[in-house]
Amino acid sequence: MPLPGFKYVAPVNLDHALALKAQHQERSMWLAGGTDLVLRARQGLAKPEVVISLKKLVPELSGVQKRGKKLYIGGLSSLDMVAKDPLLKEPFPGLAEALASIGAPTLQHRVGTLSGNLCLETRCNYFNQSEFWRSALAPCFKNGGEVCHPGGESADRCRSVCASDGAIMLAALDGGFELADKSGSRLLPWHEFYTGKGETPFALEPDELVQGVYLDLPVPGSGNAYFKMASRKSIDFALLSAGVNLVVQDGLVKKANLVLGSVFAAPLIMKEATQTLVGKPPEQDNLDRAADLVARHGEVFLIDNLGVDLDWRKKMLRVCALRALNKALGRVEKGGAHAA
Repeated sequence: MPLPGFKYVAPVNLDHALALKAQHQERSMWLAGGTDLVLRARQGLAKPEVVISLKKLVPELSGVQKRGKKLYIGGLSSLDMVAKDPLLKEPFPGLAEALASIGAPTLQHRVGTLSGNLCLETRCNYFNQSEFWRSALAPCFKNGGEVCHPGGESADRCRSVCASDGAIMLAALDGGFELADKSGSRLLPWHEFYTGKGETPFALEPDELVQGVYLDLPVPGSGNAYFKMASRKSIDFALLSAGVNLVVQDGLVKKANLVLGSVFAAPLIMKEATQTLVGKPPEQDNLDRAADLVARHGEVFLIDNLGVDLDWRKKMLRVCALRALNKALGRVEKGGAHAA
């Protein structure tokens, strides 16, 4: 499938890039690594008139650095660089695992960027197809229509899912975004950035760029982990995933976050399940009960939209959650978040 025609521009610095985006607005799209944009353009899912390349901004918008009690990561940092950086890998091994699970090593090292993965468009087996394939069906909600094919006649919204590995772990760690336009920058927590709407999954203005992300450095007794199920270990998008962040102090769980991926149009935080852990010892029976609740509450969001058996995905919810919980707890017991 050939690429559609577009105007290509390559600004030399951030100010130049943001001025171009302000000029072209919705008619333009950012090009970072291009692993998602190029494929969607070939499929007729993205039709920009102007493509603004960020290649020359990599030195300006990449790197991992401590800023007080926070860790800051530039949006154009390569997946490989971030996953291997000790400043990130030691306190946040779960995020390093998530980024290392994206695509092949060559993609992680040479092409894929952090902001590109965090802004991965929501996916559905009825949407992520060629233009010819989609022409056999009525346009869906995400494609400007009034139907969700896997959701059936009763569906009133797009049911595509967030399959970004980085987003799930960022949410588990309560991270946030730094967004920039030509007038300045603003900070946005992850739960405000991801809208939960498959049609428009990100709270990005037409002239904004993800400049970077930030994370609070972990407190003593923290442990985080990521677990992913895919058809192939690293090449494919997640069929299910779970990100977990635990804080255990004085023998009791003080904080617990568990977030599911490839279930909802945004990272899906399982509040009720993890609240059952808080104030209790991190014993296996308690983890089992939390995983049971994840499966019970999570399955209501699942529909047949990823091309694999739906019943299998429902059964694997508990498995996915429990493996991530146990892995995070193991890191707490080995010395907290610094135990990779």
